[in-house]
Parts: sequence; structure tokens; C-alpha cells
Amino acid sequence: MPLIRVLRLHCMSALFPLLVLLAGCATSDLQLRPSYQPVNEAKGPGGSLVLASSLEGTVPGVGERIQWILGEVKDTDGKVKGNVTSPTAPSALVRDALQKELLRAGYGVQVTKTVPQEAAYGLVLAASTLQLDETRSLVKVEADCRVSFSVEIWVKGAKTNTLSFESRFSDFAVRDREKLHQDVLQKAFASAFKRALPAIVEQLKK
Repeated sequence: MPLIRVLRLHCMSALFPLLVLLAGCATSDLQLRPSYQPVNEAKGPGGSLVLASSLEGTVPGVGERIQWILGEVKDTDGKVKGNVTSPTAPSALVRDALQKELLRAGYGVQVTKTVPQEAAYGLVLAASTLQLDETRSLVKVEADCRVSFSVEIWVKGAKTNTLSFESRFSDFAVRDREKLHQDVLQKAFASAFKRALPAIVEQLKK
């Protein structure tokens, strides 16, 4: 996951150690609560598998007061005016979307930090990036979302393959700024998972 940029806040004397942003300071910031609806039609043979990831999702005890930076808000001259933020870390959004797609494919999914040696089937989210940027002008708002991730396939305690996927989607709107960003994120994720899930299912069948 890319290094999260940090804002130096006027209301704080030190940076928060988890490299996150305290919500509510920049007027151009867009605070999203991203949600992903699975779309893939690939069906696996069912059964249980482990989805392993060491990624954190939210910061315990602080709720949505802590916002992770997904991308930048810029004007048409490229000047940064704020940030696109989320209460869930970017890589955790990718992990959660993958879990939803696996459930839709018919698997029972257990999320852990590592694949147990005794697990028959496992996936490790080895790397992921998510960038969601905005460009604003007087007449419209443009959003651009890029997502990439790598998944290790584990069968009976041994890694058998590593698969990598990426996708990008852009769009614009003259109103409904938050809806635009949610739609762009949904379509970028959906494009990646429409290719990823059939490939993952095929590897797990071997």
C-alpha cells in the first residue's frame, strides 16, 4: 500500500503515529464512506478458505474521527485543495471487496492475518493500492479511481501461484459529488474483480 500522505494540522501539536488524518479541518475535503457491491458471476466449488491480510481496517476506539487519505482534491491548475478521505484504510477496502466477491462465489471465508498451515485453501492479499482523486472546476467535478492488488494462492499449506490485477475508471458530474466518487470506485473495483475472481476460482480448483 502506498505511503499515506499526512496533513499537519493546526489543531494538533504532533502527527498521529498511524499516518492518518483527523477529520474536519479542510473545507475542500470529501469524506466518503465507501461501500462495494459484488458483481462477479464466477462460482467456485464451495467450501471454506482463509483470506489472509495483515491490513487494518479502522482505528479502534476513535470511529470515524480518524480518516484515511484515498487521494487528492485538485483544481484545474493542479493545485491541491484538500483530500478524499475514508474511515477505512485503502488496502482494507480492497480486502473487504475481495471477501464479498468470494462469498458471492460460494466460499465460506475466514479473514485472518496469516494462512494456517493446516488450511486446505487460502488466499493472501500480498499487496494492494487504491487511489481516488478529484479535479474540480466551476462547471463540473471529475473523479479518477485506480486500484491494483496481488493475491497469493495457497493450497494445503503451500503457495502455488501469485496473481496480479489492476483497473482504472474515470467519470465526471455537475452535481452529486459524493455519488460520483462512489460510482467511480464501484466501477473500478468491479472491472478488476470481473477478471480476478474467475482466475482465482480456477487456481483454487487445481
